[in-house]
Amino acid sequence: MRPRTRLPVALVLLITLAAVTAVPTAEAREPPTPVCGVCSVDTTVDGTHVAGGESELTIQLHENGSTTWVATIELTAGADAMAENDSLRRVVVDEAMGRSIAEPEDVRSGVDGETMTVRYRDAEAAERTVGTVVFTPLTPESPDGLFVAGGEGPRYLGVDRFTLRAPPGYELYGTGDGGRSGELVWTRNGTTERTYLDVTADPVAVDADTWLPGVRVWLARLLS
Repeated sequence: MRPRTRLPVALVLLITLAAVTAVPTAEAREPPTPVCGVCSVDTTVDGTHVAGGESELTIQLHENGSTTWVATIELTAGADAMAENDSLRRVVVDEAMGRSIAEPEDVRSGVDGETMTVRYRDAEAAERTVGTVVFTPLTPESPDGLFVAGGEGPRYLGVDRFTLRAPPGYELYGTGDGGRSGELVWTRNGTTERTYLDVTADPVAVDADTWLPGVRVWLARLLS
């Protein structure tokens, strides 16, 4: 009789596991993250309102795996204060940089007229593998382990135009709205709503002279 009593218990366990895995886990994920946090700045610090209008972000991939980010924002409020007060500008920029896919280093900013430019680096945004450079932040990380909920939230632009550029002499493989050889471009959809990125595979930069670039791209994504 004991084997018969074990069967229903096993079935109950299987049904329970199936029910757990069927429950949506989107609520457990982190909030959506913009590619560029400072590009859509809108804040008030010590009574000074700072807001951005048209914006652009360019990320340059380097052969050694490092990345350089340049954000350009047309300020619609607070331009004079940001130009005259370095401390205010650092507070505003640092606060906005916390809402980004980047882990910024060496952040520098300045205001010229109505235009604010923010330059920074991120040494962890790309990986070198099998002779390629893989840009990883556009695809959210999922948690490790079976039946574990959570993970990073979806990515959205937070900028009007985002350009990702390969190192000189490299071709860039991935999806975007367009761009020239060696770059991928994404643009905001023209509405006030967030433009989410439909990127399911990491962009990969491959030496233009390499053999079998498609194989290298596939292997690089598999290993990254």
